[in-house]
Amino acid sequence: MAGTRKQQHSAADTVRELARQGLLARHFREASVEEGRWLRAGAVEIVWPLVYLRVTRPVEHRRGHHHCAAGLHRLEPDCLDRFHDDVEAVVDDLFVRADRPITNLEGWLTVQLPRATVDGHRRRRGRRGAAQRPRVPNWLADALERDTWLVELAKSILDWVGVEATVSGGLWPLTAWTERRIVVTGDHTVGEAVVAAEVELVLTAMRRRTPWYERNVERPLGHKQAPVHSPVGDPSGGHAEPEPLALVPRHEVDDALLLALADRAITLMERRVAAGEEVHTVVADVLAVVFGTLPASSDLDREPGHDPVNAEQVAALVGDPDRLARIVATVVELLGRRNRPSGR
Repeated sequence: MAGTRKQQHSAADTVRELARQGLLARHFREASVEEGRWLRAGAVEIVWPLVYLRVTRPVEHRRGHHHCAAGLHRLEPDCLDRFHDDVEAVVDDLFVRADRPITNLEGWLTVQLPRATVDGHRRRRGRRGAAQRPRVPNWLADALERDTWLVELAKSILDWVGVEATVSGGLWPLTAWTERRIVVTGDHTVGEAVVAAEVELVLTAMRRRTPWYERNVERPLGHKQAPVHSPVGDPSGGHAEPEPLALVPRHEVDDALLLALADRAITLMERRVAAGEEVHTVVADVLAVVFGTLPASSDLDREPGHDPVNAEQVAALVGDPDRLARIVATVVELLGRRNRPSGR
């Protein structure tokens, strides 16, 4: 029967005819795998021009992607992916909801487009573990002092982590957010560096509630596909190495390393002082050993001279009697706190 229908009608014609009869949804559910694919191809043929004209082109105009809005064949890769996602969402919706007679299928689809594409977008976000309807909770807005731009930036971050799109050379779409900042604030004097700092400010506020941050930011961010590197030529004829894509800012990595080293140092000092060694000697020795030589893995991805701790500075610190005396006093106080019974 499917072979006879294919000979008599195109897949798109068959989809229209089944829709007119109110049988499209049921027929698709009961179709064989082969016929289901054939019907789906016919639906795509009907749907894609509507999606591009009614959804994709207006969105690309609003984004300032006038090149992408000039024609389907000019869509950039990320924009083309969004277009395909929207077409798929509308086709899925059609085969579920077309269970009653539809005389004008294109007209009916045009009415359904906004809801179908939004629902599809939310389902895709859900599969990636992101919030389907990103919103800034009150506690976060309060932490950002209800600043209009920072609150909007927070919402943009929550939205961005849940989409498949990526940007080359970085984790966040700073160029687009800088342009948006100008619209919101009216300030034309700032650049991407300022917005990058504001992103870190917002992320710091988000991390105040660790479970919420892990669920709404880290988890969906982990589902993003890393951007494909396009080699850039250098004057020598070779290709420059790409900057690493860091999910955790360098300063946070450095802070975590320094805290771990500090904890290790205090533990060693406590042990040696408890064994009867003189505190000044212990402090000088431990500082030189713990902070004077960093773990071998800590500088593998750093340029020379960019270590979080400089061994020469540590040696100079230990060799300065006045500064060492202040450090010893601080250590004695810390050890006293650690050994003080709780509740006192």
